Parts: sequence; structure tokens; C-alpha cells
Amino acid sequence: MENTEDINMHMANLGIEDEENEELVFGAEVEEVNKYELCLVGRFLSEKSINDRAMKSKLADVWKPAMGVTIKEIEPGIYLFQFYHIEDLNWVMNGGPWSFDNIMLVLATIPPGENPIKVALIYVNIWIQIYDLPSGFMTETVGKLLGNFFGEILLYDSKNESSLWRDCMHLKIKLDVRKPLKRKKDN
Repeated sequence: MENTEDINMHMANLGIEDEENEELVFGAEVEEVNKYELCLVGRFLSEKSINDRAMKSKLADVWKPAMGVTIKEIEPGIYLFQFYHIEDLNWVMNGGPWSFDNIMLVLATIPPGENPIKVALIYVNIWIQIYDLPSGFMTETVGKLLGNFFGEILLYDSKNESSLWRDCMHLKIKLDVRKPLKRKKDN
């Protein structure tokens, strides 16, 4: 058995600081996993509170995801939508715009490594119709110019040019919800 003096000397010689300063380096074999790969984050464009239970039930009923969806409020007014199959997530992102109780839902994907609460929820993809275009202006070039005037053009409906009797042009655009809507473009 060691005496007290030997124990004190032994304790004084311990080099804990060297181990505390040791750096852990991950090699190329370690990949970051995106745990939000099958998730969307969203918020409703309203100051009034949402009936969470009714909203969850209604959206699941409307979306009908084959593998299901879990919806959780992660911060007041911010929801995480977890899907269990990529096709379900894509269908929701490419469909819409979505709303509940006449309140628009803004959805976004979560980039790898990003905190879902920090994702900017400011854009909504929406189909618009443009009426009263002069004859000969139902073209993709005009559609892109008009789409970019109202927001950011995402998709030009190729059926716009398919009939002389079509009375409006359909465009899918990305709108910034922070800006007022533009109702018309004057000549």
C-alpha cells in the first residue's frame, strides 16, 4: 500500500491537460447524415392560432401520404412535417399551394446541417392565371416575362399555346409572402 506522500506525488504528475486538448478529427469515411431529409418545415400565414389537431387530420387526409406523415409543432407557429417516403414529400412540395381553414401554408425543405427553425419561410409556389392578353401573346416568352414580373417563374404551362379559344395563361410562380401582391401589369 502506498503512503500519502507517494499518492500526492502520483496525482501531481497526472497529465489531464494533455488529454483535454486532444482534437478529434473525423476522416473522409464519416459522412454527415441529414436527419431532416424526408422533412418539411412550415408555418401558416396568420396571427391567429391554429387548431393543431384539426390541421393535422385535415392535411393528412388531403395529402394522403402512402407511408404516412407526422406533424409536430417545434416552436410556436412553426411545424415539422416528417414523411416516410420521398414520393410523398415530393408530391406535397410539387402540389399545392396548401392551406388550412383558409390560411396559406408556407413550406420549405431543410438543407443538410440546417436547424429547421432557422429556415426562411418566406416563399410560396402558386399557380396564377393571366387574362385579357392580346391575340398572339400566348407565348412562352411572354409568359416568362409576366411570371417574373409577378414573382419568379417556375413553370410555364405548355397548354397555353394549344388552343385559340384559351382565355387565360397559366403560370406557376414563386411569391415572396413579405411583399404585396401585384394584381395587374399596365401596358
